[in-house]
Amino acid sequence: MRFIKKRMVFILILGQLFLVPQPLKAGALEPEEDGPAAIAALTLDEMSELVLKNNLDIQIAGYNAYIERTRGKGAESVFDTMFNARAFYLDDQTKSASTLAGTKTSTNEYNLGLSKKLPTGTTLSVDAGDTRTFSNSALTSLSPSHEAIVKFSLHQPIGSNFFGLIDRGSIKITKLDIANSDFEALGRIEKSLALAQINYWKLVLAHCQLKIGRQMLEKAETFYASSKKKHELGLIEEAELYAAQANLLKRKNSVETLMHQLLIVKNNLLLDLHEEDLNMQVIPLDVFSVKDVKISAQEHMNYAVRKNREYLQAKNSLMAKGINLSMKNNGLWPEIDLEVSLADNGLELEQDKAWENVSAENNPELFLGLTVSIPLENRAAKSQREKAQLEKTKALVELKKIEYKIMVEVINAVDAINNRKESIKLNRQIARLQENKLAFEEKRFAWGRSESDTLIRYQEDLLNAQLALAQSLFEHEKVSVELKSLENSLLEEYWQGQL
Repeated sequence: MRFIKKRMVFILILGQLFLVPQPLKAGALEPEEDGPAAIAALTLDEMSELVLKNNLDIQIAGYNAYIERTRGKGAESVFDTMFNARAFYLDDQTKSASTLAGTKTSTNEYNLGLSKKLPTGTTLSVDAGDTRTFSNSALTSLSPSHEAIVKFSLHQPIGSNFFGLIDRGSIKITKLDIANSDFEALGRIEKSLALAQINYWKLVLAHCQLKIGRQMLEKAETFYASSKKKHELGLIEEAELYAAQANLLKRKNSVETLMHQLLIVKNNLLLDLHEEDLNMQVIPLDVFSVKDVKISAQEHMNYAVRKNREYLQAKNSLMAKGINLSMKNNGLWPEIDLEVSLADNGLELEQDKAWENVSAENNPELFLGLTVSIPLENRAAKSQREKAQLEKTKALVELKKIEYKIMVEVINAVDAINNRKESIKLNRQIARLQENKLAFEEKRFAWGRSESDTLIRYQEDLLNAQLALAQSLFEHEKVSVELKSLENSLLEEYWQGQL
């Protein structure tokens, strides 16, 4: 029992009043005698906090978001600093047509470099290298010789990918995708929490139904005992006694069914809590409550549009499509690359002196280059731009659709809540009237002025009225949870941290 840390008690099943399955009277099925049963008494808030900690679906949703976030580092890797090294050895003893060329040439070269791409699209590089050359050629004045060289380079796109527009745009789109992944994960977490809360209220309903069933069983038992006594006195026929006995068995069967339904609902809630001890009994401490105040649809619509994650995801998707369109517009530009490099070298017989000459002497090499590449038809870029424009328009339509869908769903949910409140009022009146009707008929039966069939029918009417009232109370709680989930306000009540 991992999740029960408060209000945990160990009691006998026999000692609980209608909260756990009870032994039935007059030959009803007895529960198995397994000893004490663990009882978890939980409020709705306590249950919700435990769900957020233990529910496996919630944990899976969190990991999905964490996995998606790794894409962010991958997208930003375009700006990583790159280190490169190069070394080679060449021994050339091939024959030459010239007697002055020599018969042996050997070259040792070592190079180290760093390069980094900036958010402006600028690629900066610095390279340093040493080349040792030996030749027995008569034309070589220094042999062996060392050439040390340091080179600074700059590459800047000023056409397509203008000052890094495409690179930065790709990163922005990835971040929006990650934000949408977080929204999706939070949405799944909230749905899991809403489902658990609905299961909690189902458990409250199941307890209420079982209590009602047992109360009606007691009435059936009392009626059967009374009918049995009247039959012994010759006041009623056997058919009426049979009807009373059949009614008693029907009530027993109903209680057994309600006990089974209670077990299923309880196990579903334990599944939400990821509790492995399915023998544990859960006692809900909250009860159905209804505020007799109508709620406003407009207020909830305004809140839902601001907070609904599906709507926020659609807004991010529209923003990403807009960025993609800008990137494709830039893709119509010709490729224009500016290249600048500045190098300096030193040449000596010894390596250390060659490096000293790099700074001591002035032997610069300056390179300026401009490369232009223009696709004359440019059909690929035009096609991609047209596709991006259509995708952006589609995203805008989808955003409007979601906004309208949220408005309709909120209006329906608010109306459902208000409707349930009216239904609860009427069902309470009906249950009260059915109770009064049955009480009056019971007196008439005791005076011998009523029949068994009438009394049994009135008991059935009261049972159905009380069950309908309990169901309407549950439906009110259910649609209230669904409205909070639709607004994405349910999770905020129990979780203020980051995903």
